[in-house]
Amino acid sequence: MRLTPLIAVFVGGCATDDWHLPADACARCDEPDVVDVGAARDVVDGGGCEEPAVRDLALGHNNFACALRCDGSVWCWGVNTHGQLGDETTVSRSTPVRVRGLGGPATAIGAGYAHACAVVRGEVRCWGRNLSGALGDGTRTDRSAPVTVQGLGGVAVAVVGGGLHTCALLEGGAVRCWGANDRGQLGDGTDIDRSTPRAVVALDEAAVQLALGQYSTCARLADGDVRCWGFNTFGTLGDGTRSHRSAPRRVELPEAARDLSLAANHVCAALASEEAWCWGYNVDGALGDQGTTMRLRPVAARGLSGVVGVAAGGRHSCARSEEGRVRCWGGNERGQIGDGTTTRALQPVEVLDPGGFVTLLRAADAFTCAALRDGRVRCWGAGTDGQLGDGASRDAPAPVTVHFPS
Repeated sequence: MRLTPLIAVFVGGCATDDWHLPADACARCDEPDVVDVGAARDVVDGGGCEEPAVRDLALGHNNFACALRCDGSVWCWGVNTHGQLGDETTVSRSTPVRVRGLGGPATAIGAGYAHACAVVRGEVRCWGRNLSGALGDGTRTDRSAPVTVQGLGGVAVAVVGGGLHTCALLEGGAVRCWGANDRGQLGDGTDIDRSTPRAVVALDEAAVQLALGQYSTCARLADGDVRCWGFNTFGTLGDGTRSHRSAPRRVELPEAARDLSLAANHVCAALASEEAWCWGYNVDGALGDQGTTMRLRPVAARGLSGVVGVAAGGRHSCARSEEGRVRCWGGNERGQIGDGTTTRALQPVEVLDPGGFVTLLRAADAFTCAALRDGRVRCWGAGTDGQLGDGASRDAPAPVTVHFPS
């Protein structure tokens, strides 16, 4: 199975334009059923979107989260010590606040350890922690409101945050990265930090999806191949070694990948056969192979079928099925696998009452969030910093609803 790269299409009354919204965004916002137009995220306009539907979610490892709504506004909640909520303050919030000063409607979002970014009219704008230049504005100054990434070198269609680095996917499939590079996570062949974007080498402008971890980066290509680079002590690169790499290395998978997720030091991929395969750090069983042994190459997550999306967290993982159901496994000391307990699971368990058909699934260090077809966002797991967005500050081992302003 070969996946189609960026194509202009019409979906559910949504017309194409120049700003490259994911094709499934329109389906999530105004269609009765989620339309799968290919994992390559074909580009369309979100013209028919109606509030309060959510187009995308991004979870930060430092206990915060952001949502992109169908009107192009971005809302964030949780920890805000470095301005990562983008509301021009450093006050943490237990319910969403709107990001200020985006300069227009966003079409994609991403979140790192303590920073976040959005794509606005083909530019990337970032805010939050900037210790190693992760905001891409040529400085190392924290920002509590968005600043524009300098020297991107093309039109951005997606942006993803890592620990202290950031990468953008450009129109045509090229990848640009910036920020911390001490383990080669920028993929430019060096270990030099960059405060403005640099091209990832040897990807041949074929990327359709990016996934970033604390010190590593992966890309899914148009043909379903996966390439990874950066930190590899725990086998995150999936190349059979524990050697760090400053340029992309191919991951040997049994078939084409259709989705990819990396948040800390393990990676999961949903394959064309609707199976999930994972590799890397496995101390709490996050790889789903019913063991706790680190894997330097991909292994199948057992007990799953019909998988169309994956979400890798700190020490847990989740999978979304074509029926909109969610199953999770791995570490669960904060309730992040959502089965109503705090007991580790070495095989997938059903999330307890996610609330409806799940269209989007994301995981962070010890919490997980899902967007539902009806427009609600539900989160579970660690919540003492307000990162579950329900107005409380406590852990929740089963899903709770994020309270957006009416």
